[in-house]
Amino acid sequence: MKKRKHVKAKKKPSYGAWIRTGILISALIMTSSLSFYVGPAALKKAGSLYRSISGHTSASVSDGLLSDTSGSIQEAGAGGPVQDDKGLSGPDAPSIPYLEPSQELGSLDDLSLDKEPEQKGVSYTVMLNTSMGPMLYYNQADNRWGDYLYGGQDPMKKYGCSPTAVTMIINSFSSTPTTPVSAAEWAADNGCYAPQGGSYHNLIQDSLSAHGIHVESVQQRTAGNAAGLLDSGHILIALMGKGALTDNGHFILITECLNNGNVRIADPNSYENSTKEWKLAQLMSELKQCHDNGAPLWAVGQVEEDNG
Repeated sequence: MKKRKHVKAKKKPSYGAWIRTGILISALIMTSSLSFYVGPAALKKAGSLYRSISGHTSASVSDGLLSDTSGSIQEAGAGGPVQDDKGLSGPDAPSIPYLEPSQELGSLDDLSLDKEPEQKGVSYTVMLNTSMGPMLYYNQADNRWGDYLYGGQDPMKKYGCSPTAVTMIINSFSSTPTTPVSAAEWAADNGCYAPQGGSYHNLIQDSLSAHGIHVESVQQRTAGNAAGLLDSGHILIALMGKGALTDNGHFILITECLNNGNVRIADPNSYENSTKEWKLAQLMSELKQCHDNGAPLWAVGQVEEDNG
């Protein structure tokens, strides 16, 4: 008689192994979710760190934490836009750089929404100096949200200058992490979106006030008064719309006054414009001639204290 071979039955995975696998998968999902939501908050904390350390221009922040609703932020290296994702994280991750300014004088012909984006497929991760402190720059044509449909129909890269402008301030100086997409959604939900026209002017005061940021209309729109406001720690939001500028108007931030009397701006439609110097009197002369909801000039000041 042939001897029967004893075949060992394969061991089925124990319940403990299944449980451990489930916990591991849950942990991975939770980590991914946290990375998604924590991104803008991490940027806010970085900005707070910059404001608290005099003379320091950057602080190390993990690229894994720099994310938003459209994907991970690509580092800007020495300052400015980038097209390659370096994929760095942990202690060796690059810091958020500051914009590299030039002494080139800006021309009003370049300050228009009619311009095509300077670079396509680009993300911007760069800090700006302002009268209120360091501020993270956002560009409406950024590849993370340039094609997002503001109000469900208008692409941000063409119509999103206003939500992009207020996002720079809200994200940097309030306790609420914000992206241009979330600012555009807020605008659409709160009666500030103008179909085929961008935003109604009430977006400025309504959105900033809703986030605890003090903002007032500037009635004396002279270069001298504007310079005084900048020197006293304000950022100016200017609605440009005269001369060579677009008929719909274009929102920019006037961020700081320089020793030579010129100013810097943050142009949500042009990173290049944001590197240049500008004549303050010329900017004041090109404000859009409209006066509803505080337009065409607002002064942004201190964050209002939460007494709750």
